[in-house]
Amino acid sequence: MTEVGTAVPPGGDIPASDQRAPQSPRAQLGWALASTAALLLWLAWQWGWVPAVAGVIGVLVHETGHLLVINALGCGPSRIHIIPFFGGAATMQRPPKSEFHGVLIAMAGPVAGLLAAVPFIVATRITGDPRWTDGAGFIILINLLNMLPAPPLDGSKALGPALARIHPLVERAALVLIGGAVAYVALRDHNLLFGAFVAVATLAALRRPSRPASRRLSIGEWFASVGLWAGVLAAGVYALVFSFSQTGWSDGPAVIRASGF
Repeated sequence: MTEVGTAVPPGGDIPASDQRAPQSPRAQLGWALASTAALLLWLAWQWGWVPAVAGVIGVLVHETGHLLVINALGCGPSRIHIIPFFGGAATMQRPPKSEFHGVLIAMAGPVAGLLAAVPFIVATRITGDPRWTDGAGFIILINLLNMLPAPPLDGSKALGPALARIHPLVERAALVLIGGAVAYVALRDHNLLFGAFVAVATLAALRRPSRPASRRLSIGEWFASVGLWAGVLAAGVYALVFSFSQTGWSDGPAVIRASGF
């Protein structure tokens, strides 16, 4: 659903011919409001207003996590773009200096996104209203989906360098198997936009001749990357089970099917 975008090719600056005149603050605000409203309306049409509001909040918090780490690691200034029908993206002005920095940037989104579910879980505990659980579950599902190591999801950027450290073919095999499986399930369940999005991104990743030029993972960073990915995935699964155990989802099965799970 969500992607950490890059404004320049790895290892280069923006060519003069590719630079665009900056939009006025009013135009930027107008586009941000319009794209956010379009995403909200589309989610509401698909799953109802509570998951829609939760989804927009989850996307904004998820992308803010990316933005903060991008800026902290000197890859910014970053900007968040809301993309109707898909979610959002946080852009980078320059590529990470090392693969581990890329892993940290990728994982910052799911970590922040899972935290966005906490107020909805607390509201469920206080009120007992299952609609809050719907919102929490939707946010958690968005972030669990992003943890899958399938392009262009965050999981592929977090786990890809560790797989390539074993052997480049291991990463490519994982891209084919997991990316193909995600695209197949999404298309089978008539989630055509997401299925086509993953399929095209997987093919583009396979056509990439090599990984971007940056410092490779050390052994310690390899274990840290895998441990971080596995830990956040486990936390997301636990949060989903805990959220479900509070009241159950009033529309849980439909949300799961629509999300491709």
